[in-house]
Amino acid sequence: MSWYVADAIDRAIGRTKECLLEPFDFWKWMKLAIIVLLIGGSGFNGGSGSNYSFDDSDISSVPDVPGGATDTFQQAFSWFSSNMLEIAFVLIILFILLVLLFSYISSVMEFVLVESLVKNDVRFWEYSRRYLSKGFGLFLLRLLFALILLFIIAAVTLPFIYAVIDSPASTAPGFTASNVFIFLLLLFALIFILAIVGGVVSSLIGLSIPVALYTGNNIFRAFTMVLRNLRRDPWQIVLYWIGRIVLSLVVAIIVGIVALIVIILAVLVALVINGLLYLVLTALWPGSSVVWIVLVPLIFIQLVILILAIAFVSMPGQVFLRYHLLTFLQLWYPEITIPIFDDSKSTGYEDAPASVRTPPQ
Repeated sequence: MSWYVADAIDRAIGRTKECLLEPFDFWKWMKLAIIVLLIGGSGFNGGSGSNYSFDDSDISSVPDVPGGATDTFQQAFSWFSSNMLEIAFVLIILFILLVLLFSYISSVMEFVLVESLVKNDVRFWEYSRRYLSKGFGLFLLRLLFALILLFIIAAVTLPFIYAVIDSPASTAPGFTASNVFIFLLLLFALIFILAIVGGVVSSLIGLSIPVALYTGNNIFRAFTMVLRNLRRDPWQIVLYWIGRIVLSLVVAIIVGIVALIVIILAVLVALVINGLLYLVLTALWPGSSVVWIVLVPLIFIQLVILILAIAFVSMPGQVFLRYHLLTFLQLWYPEITIPIFDDSKSTGYEDAPASVRTPPQ
């Protein structure tokens, strides 16, 4: 039996080289890097604030300044203190809306990336406008799946949490250290299983994106088509999952090494530039706030450039993985015609058995 996941590697490498290096186009690389960054940039890491509490002495210690600024500060602080719950609620809602917005943008960019690689022609705004509706369908599918996972976790954990809150530990029946340990063990096992299920479903959704693009179906219909083909040929998908884990690890190691080199060089250059600029500014305006007025925006710009540079050097790895997915899909699901740009040179099925070596129509 031919292993499509292995057969697709050489062809994916060739397509990646032709897309990125024949010829090399800086702006093409940059547009692809931004698309890849937007696909992976939908998550946020929230930080917790300090537990420092203010009292009257904190307010009274503010020095008096002309114009009643102290009274204004006290009024603002009093308003924030009295509306802390409302402010927290608004911030949480804004955070959720931002996550949903970037998740939707990420879903649209998934279609933009596939179309760009298939045609070997990156048209950011044109493809973005074209696939707004398909991206929304992908967003809904992922949101529905995430809500199902959260519901399963909540169904397991909430009864235990409610029992703990409802009665003290000393009186709660069966509430012992061993029971807590068993519960945590079961919870970790559940999360581990759901993580595997999530990876499997995400992989199938990834295969569904080109199917949705090149069959004219929505993502839900494309997902059911992939599931039907999975039932027809499950072993190739199992091998695909194993192979993709290995490929993803290899790509992550290579990209991580390159990104680390870029970070080290960028930090060294930034330290030299910022250090020299700091010395010049402090010599010209000693003790002035002009130093930080200049340096803070400069450091922010340097961080943005660093993020773009990391995305730039990381992009080829993601392009290779996506070409590998497309090439595998051509072999595994030959009924779906994916018009990849180099199919006019060769069909891409040379390594497949005769039963599936069907040229694109």
